[in-house]
Amino acid sequence: MQTLPVADRFCDNPTDNPYWNESVWFSVSIPERHIHGMIQYYFRPNMNMLNGGPILWDASGLETHNCRHYNWAHLQALPPGMQKFDMRANNSLAVKVLEPLTRYSLSYDHDDLQFELEWNAIGPLHELKTGDAGQTATAKFHIEQPGRMTGTLRSGDETFAIDCLSMRDTSFGQRDYASLSSGGYFWGIADNSAFHAIAMGKGREQKVIGGFIWKDGELSSMVSGTRSVEDYHRLGPKRVTFTATDKLGRTVEATGEIDEGFVFTGYTDHTVVWSLLRWDWDGVTHWGDNQEFAPALRFRRIARGDIVLGSGD
Repeated sequence: MQTLPVADRFCDNPTDNPYWNESVWFSVSIPERHIHGMIQYYFRPNMNMLNGGPILWDASGLETHNCRHYNWAHLQALPPGMQKFDMRANNSLAVKVLEPLTRYSLSYDHDDLQFELEWNAIGPLHELKTGDAGQTATAKFHIEQPGRMTGTLRSGDETFAIDCLSMRDTSFGQRDYASLSSGGYFWGIADNSAFHAIAMGKGREQKVIGGFIWKDGELSSMVSGTRSVEDYHRLGPKRVTFTATDKLGRTVEATGEIDEGFVFTGYTDHTVVWSLLRWDWDGVTHWGDNQEFAPALRFRRIARGDIVLGSGD
């Protein structure tokens, strides 16, 4: 039996910590309708637990109780004999690796959402190494990879032919969100270029601590960069500018328009405003998303109006 690459299998030497985590995530979107979502699941093997599932939203509903679909199920036992990319969850989500590091099938049929999808890589994977203590504590191993999602998705009474640019990531390590502060995890993909970054800070300007640039067939890690927020929605960024440099000396200078975003509360220590994002990089549209995260206490203060974004608090 062929041994799968590290990024496609469970960690070979996990610890016995109850918070040891093995995660998988894919994005899916219908950009022209500003419909966006994710298919995410993670294993807590030392708890015999599987969390996650699909979420889909648009401007008609941006919370768990009113979005287009929410089945990020917290209380699922580990499926017998499951593998990281060969499993079927109790909530009907099924994922399988078709070709290592390159092709994955995803299916789901529950309530008002059904899909049969295939994710195909369009670029190489990148291992995220930040040097940031908080980020390192949440993931011993973490990769991102640009790709394209295709297939069919039915939401309510509407059926969509899916053909969208899509990022995937996977990780393993002791997941400890209490060590994270505020920041943004964001990316953009076009047919022949992509970038991904994580930036830390709670003000209008954040420092990039990791990411990559993929352009002209070469992928290289970022060594420096800044994201500046030009305008805000009530709960997260609305317009941003982003500059970064990679190890090859190449630069990204991009501007982004961010949808208002879904309020994701699946992580108890942190809240994430998860948004569809349209970038302009060198005159080329790059679709992606923005995951604006903050400690739960800070987010509650923002949501209650005690903190006004952009005010310096």
